[in-house]
Amino acid sequence: MMDLAEKHGYIYLLGLGPLTVLFVHEPDLIADILGRSHAQHYIKPAIFGASLKPLIGAHNILVSEGLEHERARKMLNPAFHFTNLRSMVSIMADQTSKAIDEHFISSTRKPVVDLHAELNTLTLVIIASSAFDRGFETMTDAKKIVCQAFTTVLEAIQYRTMHMINQVPILIRLPFWKKNIIDRGCRDVSEFVDQIIADRRCGRSDSLSTNNDILDLLLSAIDAQGEPFTDQEIEEQALTFVFAGHETAGNLMA
Repeated sequence: MMDLAEKHGYIYLLGLGPLTVLFVHEPDLIADILGRSHAQHYIKPAIFGASLKPLIGAHNILVSEGLEHERARKMLNPAFHFTNLRSMVSIMADQTSKAIDEHFISSTRKPVVDLHAELNTLTLVIIASSAFDRGFETMTDAKKIVCQAFTTVLEAIQYRTMHMINQVPILIRLPFWKKNIIDRGCRDVSEFVDQIIADRRCGRSDSLSTNNDILDLLLSAIDAQGEPFTDQEIEEQALTFVFAGHETAGNLMA
């Protein structure tokens, strides 16, 4: 998508088989589209949910609509409170310092750095650490599992979307065109998150920040009727935080 924006500008039309899609990269227009005052005038395209469902599911704040989205947004509001965000600054600084040290060590072997890829990896690690606490730091191969799975799955999703696979319901289910990559990556990430959640519930992990982290908030949140998130919603909301957060922040810094 970054390549298309560089080629066609901040606003452009793109034909995707039977669909013509308007892409908007201009910040002020995006704010107008996503702002609460105009939300009722826009709905998320079906292809959006169909493409991302294998990775983050359908019951999360990114792809849900209407009352389900409104309920989740209200339950998740505390996660964006200034006090909670400020408590995660130390995680950001620590992970950034580690990334800089790693670059200095590898600079003799890598004279050229793919800045976009490196910043996406950095933001993914920061957000995963903020969401999943010490479990992300201590679980074997956690960084490799999450970074590799997210990268390969997103590349496969983009490939299938650009080749009209995700636009045709019957083609989505066929075991071709990188579907095996998506299935394997999503399974690895899902198993990883399930283990993180189980460890937190059993008291085998705690937050890296001074306040409650995202997982604490997901496990304790209740709606207006006193109902908590289901286990499926907790997993999908956690994955959505990591996916959406790292993709947008990484692209912004790059």
